[in-house]
Amino acid sequence: MLAAALAGCAGPPSPDAVADARLFAQGMTDIHELYIQPVANRDLVVAGAARLATLDPALGAAAGPGAGSQASLVVSYDHHTIGSFRMPDDGDTAALADTLAGAVALARRASPRLAALPEAAIDKAVFDGMTSKLDRFSRYSPPEVAREARESRNGFGRIGVTLDTSNDDFRITALVPGSPAEHAGIRPGDRIVAIDGVATAGRTRAEVTHMLRGPEHAPIAVAVERGQPPERREFHMRRAILARPPVTLTWLGDVAVFRVATFNRITTEKVAEGLAEAERRPGRRLAGVVLDLRGNPGGLLEQAVSLADLFVAAGPIVSTTGRHPASFQRFVASGKAPAPRVPVVVLIDAGSASASEIVAAALQDLGRAVIVGSSSYGKGTVQTVMRLPNDGELILTWARLVAPSGYLLQAHGVVPSLCTSGLGDNAAALDGIRAAAGGIAGEPRAQLDEAGWRELRRACPPRHGNPGIDLQIAERLLADPALYAAALRPAARTSLVRAESGEPSLTGPGAALSSGRPRN
Repeated sequence: MLAAALAGCAGPPSPDAVADARLFAQGMTDIHELYIQPVANRDLVVAGAARLATLDPALGAAAGPGAGSQASLVVSYDHHTIGSFRMPDDGDTAALADTLAGAVALARRASPRLAALPEAAIDKAVFDGMTSKLDRFSRYSPPEVAREARESRNGFGRIGVTLDTSNDDFRITALVPGSPAEHAGIRPGDRIVAIDGVATAGRTRAEVTHMLRGPEHAPIAVAVERGQPPERREFHMRRAILARPPVTLTWLGDVAVFRVATFNRITTEKVAEGLAEAERRPGRRLAGVVLDLRGNPGGLLEQAVSLADLFVAAGPIVSTTGRHPASFQRFVASGKAPAPRVPVVVLIDAGSASASEIVAAALQDLGRAVIVGSSSYGKGTVQTVMRLPNDGELILTWARLVAPSGYLLQAHGVVPSLCTSGLGDNAAALDGIRAAAGGIAGEPRAQLDEAGWRELRRACPPRHGNPGIDLQIAERLLADPALYAAALRPAARTSLVRAESGEPSLTGPGAALSSGRPRN
């Protein structure tokens, strides 16, 4: 086996090896061109081959002892070397992809476990190895997962049924209220036997779920069996978008509270509709807005920008910067904000990430909102999705987010103006706000070094959950214009903390941040 491997496995490559080489070459090309930091292609090859050990622990792959033109990839099985491949120059992506495909083919011949696995499982292991050399937000999605993600991003249509997961008889256990299935007359307990004339017998649950989905408004015919003895019925309907509402609106007197759960393609639209509803309320004025972004993991970049744009009259909202020329973008307010002057309070916590942090940072830096809660997650990067020849996807980090004041959101996140990390839900905590609302101005956040950022976040540690104190503080701020104005000052880095006496007070972490020095 060693002699065959050293000879390059004489003979033309198999169709599987050709397909693998094409797939790996595309993946490495995407990483080389788009990933936010340079990564050596040779490192990707070694990491991809080495990950095959997760499928068969007897397999091994590692860089050989040589360097430069003598570099090699050594493949072993059961602690015995079975092949050594010369590593082409790092810039020769196609040749390196051939090397990786050759190593995979050799591993499949040596390992009965690998030989029995589908190609998709091996592809996933190789790409998981390659993306292990990247950041934690970069990853590979195999074809089935990628198709599901594409449908979700594009807003696939559904009929609104839940299938029994205990077996594959495709019995309906629940209906989404107001869904096409409910309107058509389908009932819980019905068993789906055909979709658009195609029988479901013998198909997997994933296949049937995929058959039920399709473009919004597309017609679908669903045949079911009902009752005993089973009676076959066919229902005709049109698919609809049935997503969890990204925004819910509640009222605290004249204050509109928007709970924003995610940033999907209709998030800004729903907040804008709520603002329009507020304007139509007879005899009532809109005293303020609370944007509750706690636990919101993010979503679409453009939705974060457009949501902030609802409240910003002018100025920058966010910038992106990376290695690829197209990653440099600057987003500014359109000047068409429907609510440019209404007082705003934003609630954040440790679960607020990505798009949530864009909105919070923009409104904080531009002096348009008081941020209340705990430090956010600190996910300040942008991912791009690349479709691969096998219909899978490679999700790559390709840009960093920059707040309007100039600091990077990655790892730093957003630190609230009023921090509630150490406070309980009590009246004494609220009373402390009024006593010392002015706060202490500190260094601009864009000038903090990493030590300064650590101190700033330590002063308001990330916290999960939705404590009532956050919303109570928001109510108090919006009910007292003077208090709101004091807390709004863009230069102030104020924080609700407990004094040594045990009584809450409003102080700034700036005094504790004397070690935070401007970057050279």
